[in-house]
Amino acid sequence: MAADSDFVLEMSEASDGYRIEVSSPCGQDSAIADIDAEDLLNRLPALEAAVLGSAARSRSVGTELEAPARQVGGILFDAVFQSAIRALYLASRQTAQEHGQRLRMVLRVRSPVLAALPWELLHDPKLGGYLCLHHPIIRHVEMLEPVSPLHVEPPLHILGMVSLPGSMGALDAEAERESLSTALKPLIDERMVQLDWVPGGTKQHLLAALLGGCHVFHFIGHGKFDDQRRQGMIVFADEQGREDPLHAEALGSLISIAEPAPRLVVLNSCETGTSHSRDLFSSTAAMLEYTVPAVVAMQFAVTDKAAVLFSAAFYQALAANRPVDEAVRTGRIALRADKDDSLECFTPVLYQRSGDARLFDFTSPRPPTPPQTVVKKINQIWQAPDQVKPTERPAPPPVRTSPRPSTPEPRKPAPDITPPRTEIDTGHWVVSLAVHPQGLLLATGSRKLVRVWDVITGHSTWEHRLGGWSTMVNAIAFSPDGGRLAAGSTDNAARIWDMASGSMVAELAHRHFVNAVDFDATGRYLATGSADATACVWDLDTGNRVLSLRHARAVKAARFSPDGRRLLTASEDKNAYVWDIDTGGQVARIPHRDFVLDVAWSPDGRKIATCSQDHTAQATETETWTPLFHVEHNSGLRTVAFSPDSTMLATGSEGGTVRVWRADTGESLLTHRHQRSVNAVAFYPHGGFLAGAGEDKVVHSVRLPEA
Repeated sequence: MAADSDFVLEMSEASDGYRIEVSSPCGQDSAIADIDAEDLLNRLPALEAAVLGSAARSRSVGTELEAPARQVGGILFDAVFQSAIRALYLASRQTAQEHGQRLRMVLRVRSPVLAALPWELLHDPKLGGYLCLHHPIIRHVEMLEPVSPLHVEPPLHILGMVSLPGSMGALDAEAERESLSTALKPLIDERMVQLDWVPGGTKQHLLAALLGGCHVFHFIGHGKFDDQRRQGMIVFADEQGREDPLHAEALGSLISIAEPAPRLVVLNSCETGTSHSRDLFSSTAAMLEYTVPAVVAMQFAVTDKAAVLFSAAFYQALAANRPVDEAVRTGRIALRADKDDSLECFTPVLYQRSGDARLFDFTSPRPPTPPQTVVKKINQIWQAPDQVKPTERPAPPPVRTSPRPSTPEPRKPAPDITPPRTEIDTGHWVVSLAVHPQGLLLATGSRKLVRVWDVITGHSTWEHRLGGWSTMVNAIAFSPDGGRLAAGSTDNAARIWDMASGSMVAELAHRHFVNAVDFDATGRYLATGSADATACVWDLDTGNRVLSLRHARAVKAARFSPDGRRLLTASEDKNAYVWDIDTGGQVARIPHRDFVLDVAWSPDGRKIATCSQDHTAQATETETWTPLFHVEHNSGLRTVAFSPDSTMLATGSEGGTVRVWRADTGESLLTHRHQRSVNAVAFYPHGGFLAGAGEDKVVHSVRLPEA
């Protein structure tokens, strides 16, 4: 399969129109577009009628019916693809062809009114007509974590459901069920795919079926859009066959109980791709992006025949190991080929939060393995970890020479320290955060950006941009002396910069997203954690990786103990682990009921803390590894940190709450609320303040209570 080449259109509101920013294989540009969005929205009912009318077998009116679609598509194209942007598009298309790549069009629409428009209709007669028939079009939904292909140990489990309330129009659901079975029969026979159907049409039937988990959820039924609540919904049947609607937010919660959780939801239901012009996340599909990485939905009413044809072609392409965006394009072409004047090929929409549209990898099934240790020296620091043969006897890593520190005296805030700025508006989602050892600077990691801020003035003092439009800076850390800054990102690399010169001094590679970076107390060693299910320790003096710790699933965090002799890791296998760095042996395991997303080691070395998507954080003492207490939020916890004097513990949740607790008893000391999810917290070194940041794009610094 040819690699992808992305033509990314970012659209946002501006004072004089709509700002269009382009990132492409051939460069970047921006323009102001004059789009009469309200006029285009008013045309949608007539456009939907034309789409449905075009499905009729009579071809005599096909050209007339297609006129509204071509007109809307032409208006959108002309507004966005102005001279410079059009030139970039043409150059990118030619470059992709020359390199044997697919050019994908990625729409990152930040304006709710623009998100409600049918961008799949983009049309220019001189460029071959409708763009969506030539390139996959993805509506990229900005979420915290991108995803990567799931290494599926066959079979890939597809869970189908039909729900048809008797009061609503009949659908040819049995024909669609038949088409799915026919399309997937070769892979079913090879035991690569398992297709099961929910034995009923109620919410309760779905809940019971989801408890068994699935990789793909396919729904056949009816959808609606609730104008009052500005949210899409699916209409289930109750036990008496009456309408029983479920709004998108609640549907996402229901789907989230599945384990394994689905990577893809296909909604063969009318209006599941329809959104409100005042709410970016109002459509059923966009709302489900909080739960699943990709959603295929319908922005107009869809006929039974189109639903059947699209599903058959879509799953045939997906089963052939095509990415989901290409599978959607294949489904469009199947509809267009069946009736070349039909407009129903523009009804499906693809919402996706990842830059990688390959959701599943059939070619590299990898069963989960228990945690294990691999030690092997590598000469080049940019080389990825290799498999170590069982017969090899690698040399042990170097033994730390730094003595175990004595228990530090509690630190009190210096009376002459200037308080940090209460709020620093970063303008971007903050994914990772670190405070400089001297307390006068802090670093943030966002999409494509690593920045350092003066905590008094709130001004940015240092910045580095990473390549790739979807690259997230997942982790960030200062060295103990503050002279270097490390960052881990979703381009599979950890990088280290010299703060004085701004030059990059090291680049360390994993096979997957780097989710964690941490310096040891000497600054010589760096720990990294990755979605490739490894945590590694690197000797920065020699450039060698001296330790690799294998996990069953992605590593989300890694922290050195204060004495540098142990490493604490968090994993999506629902456990945190303590490892002996000198031997690579596992010292302790701390279980949770869901992904463990962050860990912390108290500066006095006597406690560790772990936090999880299961809404809890736990403190554990480090002599016998006995739990001390656990605390709970109303939503998943993403971050945890100890104060410099080890007396307080801070937690941050996806519900937007930061809380501070006594580290010995778990007594609540402070609650601070953010507008959106909190992704990182960090104490200032003098102990008097706590910084927290997340999806509200602001770093909040709050004064701590007296101990």
